[in-house]
Amino acid sequence: MMRVIAGSAKGRKLLTPEGMNTRPTTDRLKEALFGMIQFEVPQAEFLDLFAGSGGIGIEALSRGAKSLDSAEQDSKAISCIMSNLKNLKMEKKAKVWPFSVERVLQKLYQENRTFDIIFMDPPYQKGWEDKICTMISEYKLLKPEGILIVESSSETEIAAVGLQLVKEKTYKTTKFSFFRLALE
Repeated sequence: MMRVIAGSAKGRKLLTPEGMNTRPTTDRLKEALFGMIQFEVPQAEFLDLFAGSGGIGIEALSRGAKSLDSAEQDSKAISCIMSNLKNLKMEKKAKVWPFSVERVLQKLYQENRTFDIIFMDPPYQKGWEDKICTMISEYKLLKPEGILIVESSSETEIAAVGLQLVKEKTYKTTKFSFFRLALE
């Protein structure tokens, strides 16, 4: 069972899709992650890629993020995100994009959108990290002071063109990598 850890929806339960198509970030990892970015979340425009049940983005809204865009293409996961947002009365601050992450990034680029925090948790060991990081950089989706956080397998090395690794934190089999725009 997943829940919201802190903020306006603290303690509220979240629906998660059945089956193995999504791998929700555990409460312990979510708590560690938000402990590291707690001062960047309030009033942030937050983008959650490979959103799954939407737990990370909803946690950001609960902790004061101004807006949430979630990218997820699995229909069961989308249904969970929509239900969770509705149950927590957060749907007005959120937009769910029911397409592939690449297509969502293209649409956000066309709309000239930028984000304070971009979080991505792609399927492990599938090579998504480099491709999506490069697209985020090329499409200039990160605000100048923004941060990109990648959750990956602890063995994954990420080559993020145009981005600079500023911090890495490993927890057993999972790693959080924090990137900012590379200084020119």
